[in-house]
Amino acid sequence: MSKNRLEALSDGVFAIVITLLILDIRVPDVAYEQLLPALWAVLPRIFAYVISFGVIAVYWVVHHQSLQLIGKLNSFMIWLNFLYLLAVSFMPFPTALLGRYPMQPVPIVIYGLNLIAANATGFVLALYMRAHPEFNSGLVHRASHKSFYMYGFVNVSYAVAIVLGFVMPALSYGIFVVVLMVVIVYYSFSPVARNGEAVQNTRAARD
Repeated sequence: MSKNRLEALSDGVFAIVITLLILDIRVPDVAYEQLLPALWAVLPRIFAYVISFGVIAVYWVVHHQSLQLIGKLNSFMIWLNFLYLLAVSFMPFPTALLGRYPMQPVPIVIYGLNLIAANATGFVLALYMRAHPEFNSGLVHRASHKSFYMYGFVNVSYAVAIVLGFVMPALSYGIFVVVLMVVIVYYSFSPVARNGEAVQNTRAARD
C-alpha cells in the first residue's frame, strides 16, 4: 500500500472525528430570559470540545510529520496505524462524558486513558522505525531521541491527571490544557517537523 492511500484514509478519519466532536453541543432550547443560565450550563461541553479539538489537531500534525519520515510501509505499520485511528476515532465519546459530567473522576479516567492509548501507538511506531532503518527516510534518528522524552512527559502527565481526577479534578483539567500547549509548541519547532520538511524538499528536488 502506498503512503498516499494511508494518508488519505487517515485524513478522512480525522475530518470525521473533528466533525463529531461538535455534535454534542446544542443551542439551548429555552426562553430568552433563561438563555444566560443555559449557556453557562453548556460551558463544560464547549471546554471539552475545545480541548479535544486541539488534541486531535496535534495528532493530525504529528501523524502527517511522521509519515513524511517513512520511506516505505509494511503490514505492521498499516495495522498500527489502524490502532492509532481507533484511539483517535473514540475521542468524541470521552469528550462527551467530560462535557456532561464535569469534575467527575470517571470521565477524566476514560479521557486520560484514551489519550494514553493514542500516544502509545505513536511511541511504538517511533520505536519500530528506529529499530528498522530500512523503512525510514534516514532522518528518523535525528528526531526520535527527543520525541521519546516527549512521549514520556505526555503519558506520565496524563497518568497523573487520571489519579488526580479522584481528588483534585480541576487540576486534572489544568494538566490536560498545559500538556496540550507544550505539545503544540514542541511539534511546531521540533526536529520531526524540520526533518519532515527536509524530506519533502528532497523529494520535490528529485521530481
